[in-house]
Amino acid sequence: MTLHGAGTYYFSVHGAKDQPIFNSVFEFEYGVQILGHIKQTRLLAFVLDEHQMQFVLQSERDWTEVMDDVQIAFDDMHERCWHKRKQVLSDQGIVMLVDEQAYLADLIIQLHRWPETMRKVADASLYPWSSDQGYRALTPPHWLHVEPMLNLLCNTRHNRAQRYETVMQQSQQQVQAQRQALDLQHGSHPTYQALARDGFINQHLKRQALAQAARSDEDLRHMYNDACQLVAERFNLNVEQLIDSRNRRQFNRLMPIVVWLLQERGAHLDDITKLVGEDEDRLKLWLRNLPADHSQTLLNKIAALWSPNSLSALGIGNEPDTVQETESQPAAVEAESVDNTVISEPSSQT
Repeated sequence: MTLHGAGTYYFSVHGAKDQPIFNSVFEFEYGVQILGHIKQTRLLAFVLDEHQMQFVLQSERDWTEVMDDVQIAFDDMHERCWHKRKQVLSDQGIVMLVDEQAYLADLIIQLHRWPETMRKVADASLYPWSSDQGYRALTPPHWLHVEPMLNLLCNTRHNRAQRYETVMQQSQQQVQAQRQALDLQHGSHPTYQALARDGFINQHLKRQALAQAARSDEDLRHMYNDACQLVAERFNLNVEQLIDSRNRRQFNRLMPIVVWLLQERGAHLDDITKLVGEDEDRLKLWLRNLPADHSQTLLNKIAALWSPNSLSALGIGNEPDTVQETESQPAAVEAESVDNTVISEPSSQT
């Protein structure tokens, strides 16, 4: 389960449709500048290659908003470079909350060692598209926030770059000794997608609960309406048909997607029950059965399309039965219909 809210996050993103993210040195340079200047974030580390970006951000916003900004910025960059508009980054990637005290130093060292591990260079310091050089510099770039990691390594502000180099040398020896690396696919926590201890997760959830309590009823209703609109459009229904609880078969099949979307955005079940009109036990049952009723591919597509603040920009509601094509979705894709049959769903070309 993915966590939400302000915090430190690790991101791993590939190119859309298995295409390269970067096609020139200029794009690498632009990409680094994009990551270093995302609104209400601080860039802690990054490593880039032609097909993948890995980076760590401290964010005051939810990671979904951050990724929306990153997607738009990279699309704009490609258009400026090549005078052609296209989706650069895949809608699907890996996002993990990071417990800084326990995992940040090891995570950044592992990222900086990645080019060497992948045999791109003989030594990590030689790789140009990594924040490693910024950590070694006496004066790091102003947009690279090295303090959190270096403070974990050093008890003093003096000679921190030398201390970092020493740790990198030690980590190379540990790699050669086959020390187990961090799992950057699933994280370290058994329940949540995170590199974190149980106590850190509990504190994060408490902070999220307080933030949720401050969310107005109007905000929740707005999110609910947007989620219903998206799911209804996806299954060729209007919203009134979707939320009609008298049609129990259809209601029990499709409303769980709405509940799942709301929960992914940080809404709590006790608030969702008031919107949906079903008790919490039923919502939990819906969520448990969701993977059996709908393929993960379909759920990923719906989640990728959902942006409550800008549904109109995606054409939701303006062009019925049409969805934006992604790298995993060809011109005609299979989607589940409300009666369990397979229907062909067209998609718009960009």
